[in-house]
Amino acid sequence: MTVSAIEYTRLGPPKLRLYAMRCSSCGKLSPWWEKNHCYECGGGDLTHEELAGGGEITNYTVVYYPPRDFLGQEPYVVGHIQMDEDVLLPAPVVDVAPDDVEVGTRVTSTLRRMKLGHEGDIYYGHKFVVE
Repeated sequence: MTVSAIEYTRLGPPKLRLYAMRCSSCGKLSPWWEKNHCYECGGGDLTHEELAGGGEITNYTVVYYPPRDFLGQEPYVVGHIQMDEDVLLPAPVVDVAPDDVEVGTRVTSTLRRMKLGHEGDIYYGHKFVVE
């Protein structure tokens, strides 16, 4: 989840917590953006569950030609992070050289600047650092 500094000021720290959606029917966790139905059983009753922030890289790519909002940050790593709570999230992996990233590396969530908006807004979100 990414929010601007203005949203953060207005909505407060709870907006920037790392969470997933737990299905009331089967108990399976789905990624935070899935608010309508469970990936496992199709149930529609999902609740927010905060994640501890630890996980492991299961797959990754190195971005050399980024979208406009991320120019100047290249090359950067985007990985699939298998969280300790058993939910898979895509996220940037920072503070490590692309050549030093490996599948199976333990990572921890951290709050960082994601991008600078078109009107000068600064957007923050979760990235992961190597433990």
